[in-house]
Parts: sequence; C-alpha cells; structure tokens
Amino acid sequence: SKNIILFGVKEDDGVEAKKVVVDVFSNVGEKPHISYCERLGRKSTDRPRPIKVCLTNGDAAIRLRNCGKRLRDIPATQRVFVALDLTHEERAERKKLVQLMKARKAANPEHHFYISRGEVWCDNSPVTRNQTGPTPAVTTSTTPAASSPTPSAHPPPAPSKTAPPVPSKTLPA
Repeated sequence: SKNIILFGVKEDDGVEAKKVVVDVFSNVGEKPHISYCERLGRKSTDRPRPIKVCLTNGDAAIRLRNCGKRLRDIPATQRVFVALDLTHEERAERKKLVQLMKARKAANPEHHFYISRGEVWCDNSPVTRNQTGPTPAVTTSTTPAASSPTPSAHPPPAPSKTAPPVPSKTLPA
C-alpha cells in the first residue's frame, strides 16, 4: 500500500493537513512526497482525527512507517503513531493475530511475543495458530528417509542428479 495513517497529530484550525504531515516527518529528517492528504472522520473535541496520507510509492510508506519509532523520542511527536493503511480483510486478520498474541502472552508471561510477516512469534521462533504453548512451530518432512520432525521451515534440498558423461566422437582426418 502507498498509504499511511497518522494518529495523535493535534488539530489546528486553518492549518492544512499536508503541512502538518511534512512538519511531523521533518522532525526525523524525512521529506515525504505526498500526492494526497486528508483528515478522516468527524471533528471531535475528545481526540484529534487521524490523517490519511497517500504517498507516491509503497517503499516511502514503509520507510515513513519505520520512522514512527523515532517520532516517540521527540517531545512534540511522542504521541504520534504511524500505521500502514490496511484493507478491511487485512485489519480483520491483524485483529485475529493480536488476539492470539495477547492470549499467548497471558498464558506465558515469561516469553516475548510479537507479530511479524503475518505470524505470531515467540522468542524469535514462529508460533502456529493451533499450538497451545510458546514452542516454535515444527514441520515434518515428507520424504521417507527423514521421518522425524525438523525445526526447519523449509524442506531439505533434493539430492543432486548428475547426467552420465557424453562420449566424445572423433572425426576422421
């Protein structure tokens, strides 16, 4: 996605959303190339509306998303959160992963759980959905020679087959 959503950016009357976004990212040395920018939802006195930012490419969106961590180190932008703009399906899947991660954390508080690449991870090992504990996912090999489970996420390489040597022909002189 080429879009990001900024949460927690204060609203000032008469200030354009695009200028606010440029100011926020200039704090961390980024100059985003914005094609479109707007506040989402109805104006409220409780909290500021999120800002949807459409960028020129997806790489810029990921780069700005990663800047969110550095924004917390700056007092003016400590409460600003940057998220990728997800589809409804992606949000539903993410919500399921967060619920699974929270359940795992509650059952195993001594382990570190996080979400990466669409999976819940525990202490740098992926955790499958049907597991009950924090142990890493174990896959089994389908080859008859290796019947025991292996901790590898990929099957072992296939044995190499070499072609028989081709006899050389000699031409009469």
